[in-house]
Amino acid sequence: MKPPSPPARRRERLIALTLLALLLFCPPMLLIVDRLPGALGWLPLYLFVVWGGVIGLTAWLMEPAKRP
Repeated sequence: MKPPSPPARRRERLIALTLLALLLFCPPMLLIVDRLPGALGWLPLYLFVVWGGVIGLTAWLMEPAKRP
């Protein structure tokens, strides 16, 4: 069995990233983060960090491979 081609691997990784983003932004996860103790609400910080992480991972995955 030959290994998958680079476009197929990229597609698989993007699907995995989409599923991860769906998990991180689903309402039960947001409720857990929203109910963490603290004077300042953690939800805005969580949303900012996770959204930035998803954007960063997407940019990293979509970057063309450097060939020597």
